[in-house]
Amino acid sequence: MTNLLKLNKIHFWTVSLVLFTLVTVYFLGFTNMGKIENKGSFNILLLIGVVLTAIEVWIHRQHLFEGVQPFHIFITLVATAIVLFYPYKFKVTFGLSIALLLLCLGYGFYRRTFYKPHPIMVVLFVFCALKLLSTLWATDPVQAFGHIDYYAFFICFPLVTCFYRVDKADLKIFIYISFFVFLHLLVLTLLLYFFLADSLHKPYDAFLSFNKNYLGTFDSQSFYHYVRTIYWSYVPHPSKVAWIFMTVWAMGTWLWREEKGKIISVWQLALYTVLLLIVSLILQARIAILGIFILLSLFIWVTLMKQVKSTKLIALFTMIAFAVGSLMTKVVISNTTFFSDEGRAKVNEATLSHCQEHPLIGGGAGYETQLIHSLNIDLNSLHNEFLTALSDQGFLGLAVLLLFHVLVIYYDLKNRYFLGIYVLLAFIIFNATEGVMGLPICIPFFLYCLLPKKLAN
Repeated sequence: MTNLLKLNKIHFWTVSLVLFTLVTVYFLGFTNMGKIENKGSFNILLLIGVVLTAIEVWIHRQHLFEGVQPFHIFITLVATAIVLFYPYKFKVTFGLSIALLLLCLGYGFYRRTFYKPHPIMVVLFVFCALKLLSTLWATDPVQAFGHIDYYAFFICFPLVTCFYRVDKADLKIFIYISFFVFLHLLVLTLLLYFFLADSLHKPYDAFLSFNKNYLGTFDSQSFYHYVRTIYWSYVPHPSKVAWIFMTVWAMGTWLWREEKGKIISVWQLALYTVLLLIVSLILQARIAILGIFILLSLFIWVTLMKQVKSTKLIALFTMIAFAVGSLMTKVVISNTTFFSDEGRAKVNEATLSHCQEHPLIGGGAGYETQLIHSLNIDLNSLHNEFLTALSDQGFLGLAVLLLFHVLVIYYDLKNRYFLGIYVLLAFIIFNATEGVMGLPICIPFFLYCLLPKKLAN
């Protein structure tokens, strides 16, 4: 009976994905979306994906919701909605983040729970406070605060974790829903690419060119045609969309390992992995392409290290692997036309040289913008959270930010809680080239993934 039920669930997942594919093909062909954009049709397709995922959740409800308190389910659904709306409606994400923190805080007061501040959250609070205080020694405090005003909201997050902690059982709901909604989005993006390539008379394998101009441009501002494959997003930024796909994939891989394929099967994970790589190539999202292979290497490494019993040997092998991996990544970035970026390299060098002028506490919030404009480059940020901390808050800010990362890795390794490490690495990869630190999207991921659940309960 159990095998039959499992078979039926797999059959429904297969049928639902095929159904979504057929409906998507119909809409793309009917609305001629290879040539024009129709957000109304996109919204319908997105809604269909959400409905099919809701049915999936209902089928697995016993396994997903077992042992989860009702209000925890509600809070988890709000957190999941934040992740799902991130690439679609930014303002909704911000509003839901406020609601999430208020719900967590209110529930903590109602249950009269108070948790000893976790060292990870203490350091995160210090970093946020330092960010806000750095407006005091900035050249223009008002303009500087406008540069980092999101930290005025984000600093509340570490405080809320003193009153509410996520149970390990909550993770299944959070990851499962995110995984399947984004799986449908990957299918949608891939199918839209096929229609777009056909309308442009390009071969379907054109995305393998490693050239951002592989489909040509579609306006005077040199917007590349492939950006139209994510026209459903609130902002057509390929790297940001590919990054959220990658982060959810990292969580899905952890859930697959943790539940031994009971919730997310190996075939579903394999399909997501293949689609993620193809869509990242379609979007020419360089950091996501590199990130996929970096995270895959980590997954394999964790599997290998589970066979090693000696802690000292694990530490030694890990340091060697990290050094070799870092060197290989540097070689790829430095010696390939596609991955190298001379403009960013120039800005990075200027930041490292100017940090000597304000070594301890930096030049204040927004100082990075002054550095960039001094080089006659029209950007407002360094697109690197670590260099931003160095330029704006000096070595003190960089040290606190690095300490946050070290503590996450330390406590997660200590408790053999690899989800936190997977998600943190996805953030590190993106923060090294773009940057989302302090934005509302950090809240659900940090709340659910970073703190080891053995310490959180």
